[in-house]
This record gives sequence, C-alpha cells and structure tokens, in this order.
Amino acid sequence: MEHNFLHTFELAVEGLSERLEFSMYFETADVKEATDAFAAYVARQEDNFLPLGLDAAVRAHRIYFIRHVRVGDIPLEN
Repeated sequence: MEHNFLHTFELAVEGLSERLEFSMYFETADVKEATDAFAAYVARQEDNFLPLGLDAAVRAHRIYFIRHVRVGDIPLEN
C-alpha cells in the first residue's frame, strides 16, 4: 500500500487551550476514509503518546476532537 497523500488533522486536547495539528500519510485523498483511519489509530493508542512533530507529544486518550483540515499530494523526490 502506497501512502500518496498527506492529510492534516486538527486535534483538541483536554487541558490545552490551543488546538494542535497532526499530519498523517494515507493511500487515498478521500477525507472520510482518512479521518476514520486516523480516529481508529488514535483510539488504538490508548495510553501511548501520539507524536506531534519532532518536539511534542500528547497522550492519545486526552484527544477529544478530531477535524480534517487539508489533504495534499506528497511531493515527488528527484
């Protein structure tokens, strides 16, 4: 399975006033399918930390809202 699209999600985290963004590679541009897959991924993490870039992470069980923000093609490497 090739992950040809980069989906970005907005997360609301219990205890934080600002929403955070999380990017995930996925095989299709379908927003509904990608959102469902990401929500299932977060649910499977339970007490594990979900990385938010290189300098942050949040416990997955603290996420109470997920919203799809955008999808884009992954740039081809030369």
